[in-house]
Amino acid sequence: MARHDSPIPNPLPRKSKALLTAWLLLAGFGHVAGQGKIISVHDGWTFRQAGSGEWHAATVPGEVHTDLLRNGLIPDPYRNFNADSVQWIERADWEYRCSFHADAGLFRNDHVDLVFKGLDTFAEVYLNDSLLGRADNMFRTWSWPVKERLRPGVNELRVLFRSVVAKGEALRKAYGIPLPADSDHGGTSPHIRKAAYQFGWDFAPRLVGCGIWQPVELHAWNGSVISSLTLEQELIGDSIQVHVRAGLEGASATASYFFLDGMPIGGAVREGDHIEFRFSMHRDKAWWPIGSGRQPMHRLQVEVVDDNGRTVCKADRSIGFRTVGLQQEPDSIGRSFTFVINGEPIFMKGANVVPPDLFPSRAGDSAWVALVRHAQRAHMNMLRVWAGGIYPPDAFFHACDTAGILVWQDLMCANLMPAEGAFLDNIAQEVREQGERLSAHPSLALFCGNNELEVAWNNWGWQQKYELHGADSARVIRTNHALWKEHFPAQLVHTGVPYTWTSALSNWGNAAGLRSGDLHYWGVWHGHEPFDAFRHNVGRFVSEYGFQSWPDSALLASYINPGDLHLGSEALRWRQRSYKTDAPIWKAIEQELGEKPTTLGGFIEASQAVQAKAYRIAIEAHQAARPHCMGTLLWQLNDCWPGPSWSLVDYEGNWKPAMGEVTRAYAR
Repeated sequence: MARHDSPIPNPLPRKSKALLTAWLLLAGFGHVAGQGKIISVHDGWTFRQAGSGEWHAATVPGEVHTDLLRNGLIPDPYRNFNADSVQWIERADWEYRCSFHADAGLFRNDHVDLVFKGLDTFAEVYLNDSLLGRADNMFRTWSWPVKERLRPGVNELRVLFRSVVAKGEALRKAYGIPLPADSDHGGTSPHIRKAAYQFGWDFAPRLVGCGIWQPVELHAWNGSVISSLTLEQELIGDSIQVHVRAGLEGASATASYFFLDGMPIGGAVREGDHIEFRFSMHRDKAWWPIGSGRQPMHRLQVEVVDDNGRTVCKADRSIGFRTVGLQQEPDSIGRSFTFVINGEPIFMKGANVVPPDLFPSRAGDSAWVALVRHAQRAHMNMLRVWAGGIYPPDAFFHACDTAGILVWQDLMCANLMPAEGAFLDNIAQEVREQGERLSAHPSLALFCGNNELEVAWNNWGWQQKYELHGADSARVIRTNHALWKEHFPAQLVHTGVPYTWTSALSNWGNAAGLRSGDLHYWGVWHGHEPFDAFRHNVGRFVSEYGFQSWPDSALLASYINPGDLHLGSEALRWRQRSYKTDAPIWKAIEQELGEKPTTLGGFIEASQAVQAKAYRIAIEAHQAARPHCMGTLLWQLNDCWPGPSWSLVDYEGNWKPAMGEVTRAYAR
């Protein structure tokens, strides 16, 4: 294998003289220009409720709620009780359209694809009144070849979104077995590949919409195109062995050449629909999480050529060299749960994150990057992306790469699902796509198959609540187990990223849960236990725990009428989404502070004080228990709307006092 600093490339299998000449030219003179092009289709969009007459200006990427709000057609869903008044939106169909120009140069390309990077959720896409296809998954990219359907000059693109709830109801009836959906009383969300938190959660109201929430592009290309670029890395001795796999579409590509930071490192020939290449990097150049070493990043480039040595496509991406493992070994206590980076076990300090807004396109990349900055300032080295939200944008992972913050990435599975037939095929494609997109980031440390579904099935009484018995019960858990344990790992096989099939592996309600696997400890808050219980309930890796507080009254005043800003108001009761209400907060204020606030300001201040104390006690207990415990991820870092929650940072990015306590604890 070639070392990264070797001037001599890997020997290529026998090639034509033309290919060898092309290699020499590339090595001597750099990149060969000449690819297809990407054209954004973001301007001039309008929308309307399907069947109505009037069209209104729309923003793409965007979402129907924000488009309605921008046009003054609905009140702000975040203010007062307005979220309840806009529930009609989820029952309507919505239509978007725009026109774009296709010039003669576009038609000179062999291929022209129309690419939607995110359609939320049930969409029919028409080009010049011709149906291109249907989408049914918020988390997938949807692409159709359109060269034969384009017209020279003006073309009309139209997207019809069907009601998510109406489609979900039809799918639920067709499946015939009730699936648990504690936060969605209509029971449709398990049947829909859409962000679960938008159906309502214990930190957010229900706001179910639709829209073109990711970019729309025309991709024009010739010959071949690189469809994916994944890395697998393995530590052998003092070397990190790197296995690169480039997926290919199109027939013209026959060989490839690889560069690291502009220097040639070797090449390989095509094998079916991909090209594979291996090289090594010395361990002293490794990327480390913050607090354990440096975070050097490198640029990997690949150029693909045809039989005549002409470059037909190329790709590059930022990479870091590191190996990551999840050690789950039987021991004298039970079973460990330890992240091993570059051969070293590392204690994880961090938090869970939720999407920064109920309308993801409104938050944008900057809000996700801001979360990384908060984590960095708080001395965190890991963030867990929770299963009920969305897959973060590339900008979030780039920021984590730079900051040295590892990412535990849940797959978007917060409900048991009808894991059969077309649904199974749909989610398999989603997971494969997301795995290919994210896996080359050195910050990505883990894929996890679902959030809390195994412990819920065994401990939450779902079989009785949802009347799941006999053959129906067996079918649901059998197909979901197959999804988590077989189908997901098969889609992620080339990512080189560790996988665990569920979180939590252990339940907080029994002593056995403290001895094996990762633990969600909710004895405090959900279990009525005092703060001291944090000291006596330390798992092998505590991936969820928390205590609520309210955001400052200055923030609340932006979303609640002044007359309702007092203790006991209906507006405040409505904004509290937890089934526990504020009762645990009042109890903790009295037990931990010996206080009984009489004003809203006093209550908010006291709620923040007890939250800070809770996190300090928990983190100190987890850290003191090393190596029995090898990680602490509190719930939660941030909010998706302005209300009470377990967050350290409120909806507008302000630190609560608990963030100061966490920062001091994590600095140790």
